[in-house]
Amino acid sequence: MKTLASLLLGLFLAFGIPAQAATFNVPAAVSQGRAFPVTVADDRAFTIDFRWRGETLAVPARQKADGSWEASILLALPLDARGRQTLKTVLNGEERTFSITAKKVAWPQSVLSVPPRYVEPPASVREQIARDRQHSRKALATRSERLWELPLARPVPGGITSPFGGRRVFNGTPRAPHMGTDLRSPEGSPVRAAADGIVLLAEPQYYGGSIVYLDHGQGVVSVYGHLSAFDVTPGERVQRGEVLGRSGSTGRVTGPHLHFGLMVQGVAVDAMPLLSYPPQTTGGPSRSLSDARPKKASR
Repeated sequence: MKTLASLLLGLFLAFGIPAQAATFNVPAAVSQGRAFPVTVADDRAFTIDFRWRGETLAVPARQKADGSWEASILLALPLDARGRQTLKTVLNGEERTFSITAKKVAWPQSVLSVPPRYVEPPASVREQIARDRQHSRKALATRSERLWELPLARPVPGGITSPFGGRRVFNGTPRAPHMGTDLRSPEGSPVRAAADGIVLLAEPQYYGGSIVYLDHGQGVVSVYGHLSAFDVTPGERVQRGEVLGRSGSTGRVTGPHLHFGLMVQGVAVDAMPLLSYPPQTTGGPSRSLSDARPKKASR
């Protein structure tokens, strides 16, 4: 009998029969412009493929303290996502499909005044702008081993002065939505890494000013813009909370602050909900300081 049981166990392992114990944690609804974690757990080691928005990412499970195995990935919905979105997974040859409903968000609008050269750039800087975009695209195309953990760390203590996702109007001219969160931060204040990562970029750019791109793996990249100084160099590995640079007012700004951005597989998302755990996957734009001001009592 023992010989037969051993033989059956050997066949089970050799042919990779799908694990029946696998459990999936996938949200049913996610708001536009938000990232969301997906986890898959099993009682043995595995690697799972996630197929989302035209990209496939293979994620190996990590063993937890209780001996179980878990694979985690951070995915995202863009600002303009509509209707139902499809996530497919492949585990041990078995494909599963999940439907995620994109919830509409009423985005605010910001009206700003900046030097004219940041609305209509002179011909002399167009080559630099093109080079900046090329560098940024290359950084955002990076796919590496997962380093991120939730919750993310707040890079500066200041509150939100301009939330993610708002339509920007510069000098009366409509521009693209705000692809990050502006946080109050006096000139020269330390700016800290939101999670463990590797420095992809640390360079001056025309619009973003002195800017750092930090790779956290799986296409998750945090962005720190308008710095006055760098404390890191490209290729350097940093830990959560480590100082990356100093806040400032370089690039297209109206004053000193930190532009804190988060890109997930090339999709800009609101980083603020990821500062707590579990993160809120639905809801409106993160509130700014102006939203929080008490209204005057009517007379």
